[in-house]
Amino acid sequence: MSQRPGRLRRLLVRVINDENVDLYILAMVAVAFTALGASGLSDVKTLSSVVLALLAWLALSQIKSRRQLDELGKAQRGNPTTLLKSEFPADLISRRAASFDMLVIGLTMTRTVQGLTTDFPAILAAGGRIRVLVPDPHDEALMETADRRMAHSMGAGRVKQRILTTLEDLATIQARNEGRLEVRVLSTIPSAGFNCLDVTSPRGLICVQHYEFQPRREAGPIMTFTAQDGPWFHHFVAEAERMWEAATPVPAIEETAPTPGEGVGAA
Repeated sequence: MSQRPGRLRRLLVRVINDENVDLYILAMVAVAFTALGASGLSDVKTLSSVVLALLAWLALSQIKSRRQLDELGKAQRGNPTTLLKSEFPADLISRRAASFDMLVIGLTMTRTVQGLTTDFPAILAAGGRIRVLVPDPHDEALMETADRRMAHSMGAGRVKQRILTTLEDLATIQARNEGRLEVRVLSTIPSAGFNCLDVTSPRGLICVQHYEFQPRREAGPIMTFTAQDGPWFHHFVAEAERMWEAATPVPAIEETAPTPGEGVGAA
């Protein structure tokens, strides 16, 4: 007997704290007065007043529900500034150095490759895979377009030289280290800059930099997605992989590269 009051109190507290308590009360009152009306214990005037009161209560409940839905929608949309950044994540460099499977795509990749000169050999020695994708430096028109995507124009010739330097640095790393280091060139400007790190693992991360036309500073926005972000994470991973599949391995490009004295600007 002593346990019954305690159970009743817990049940009462649970009902009172329930978000739908107003609907429970509304339903009970409606059932009660429906029974009174059917049995003739309540007159028409009283029933009409109760019905109007119930309708008013139902309207208030609907207003409450709509406010909750609005708040939920705002929470799901979130603040766009939490996703769209003007700078790269502070831990991107360390994440790249600690990755096992990497696909990086960019315009010249000079800063990235030079920054990872000591990390690439360690990744390769551990059995990791590194893939680098840049525009084809032997396409002069493509180099002019790439220059217009730079924060500071340096001329198509300089862009070409920076890409060639990147390719030479990668060739040196490849010659000095065993492992899976693959380099390809693309016949179009990449739609964005990509850092795809361990994307097939639960700790996968992809950082996407939108390329602007003649940006005045670092192109943006910059967006970061993890495997937990679901559809958009997989969307950008798939896009990066499509560009990689459409690109040409560097050895094939080097074999068809114009020799000195040929091509644009030749005498």
